[in-house]
Amino acid sequence: MNFLYIISAAFVLVVLVLLVRYAWGIFFDSNYRPVEWEYAVINGRVSKELEKLERNYPDKVRFFNWWFQVERLKRDGIPGDFAELGVYKGESAKILQLMDPSRTFHLHDTFEGFKEEDLENETGEAATYTTRNFADTSLEAVKRYLGEEGKFVYHAGRFDFSAPTPSLPPAGGEGEREGAYALVNLDADLYNPTKAGLEYFYPRLSPGGVIFIHDYTHKWPGIKRATDEFISKIPETLVHVPDMDGTVMIVKISSPALQLPRL
Repeated sequence: MNFLYIISAAFVLVVLVLLVRYAWGIFFDSNYRPVEWEYAVINGRVSKELEKLERNYPDKVRFFNWWFQVERLKRDGIPGDFAELGVYKGESAKILQLMDPSRTFHLHDTFEGFKEEDLENETGEAATYTTRNFADTSLEAVKRYLGEEGKFVYHAGRFDFSAPTPSLPPAGGEGEREGAYALVNLDADLYNPTKAGLEYFYPRLSPGGVIFIHDYTHKWPGIKRATDEFISKIPETLVHVPDMDGTVMIVKISSPALQLPRL
């Protein structure tokens, strides 16, 4: 009996060790880092601050997908600013800005949580949200965290570019032309701002530019619905990213000659 107990305990211990090693490998092991990232670090093309953020960022696939896309934008000379809709406390904005500090970065958020009118008719995880969710932030706190305000342009308020006083670049300004943006990160959690974000940013995205849509999963049906409705109207298709929370990308076609008929 004692012998069987020892064997069982040893088996459980081995399984636990393997699980710990697996989890450690996903989140912290240096072997998980892409070889191109390691090469860039060795050659001094990655700042120490970005290295530190990478070590502590839990979703490695999401992080390195951002990095590869930003490197592509730089390599291909894709013009335009960066933008984010759904800033919260500024973590992803800081990472993306450090990946290319030369870009002006537009940050769109209420900086005080969700608006009541955007919570109506939501389903899935979003149906549990109230105006208190993501309200533990503020414009001032984000500014303190990100620092050096000259790098960022803040647009506080509900994202609705059809409103009489939208928190967006003025009509006819630089933000109104195609090529105004090279990268857009949409992480708004809800149908209304996701729909508005796609409708606003896509026409203003440079050819070759990229839009990330976070949380495109069954848990967030509002995001899926807004994205699917929009993608049915444009020549591009969604590119799925195997990160933790189901990011998809739209990479704008660079030339009309490359546009394929939708089947």
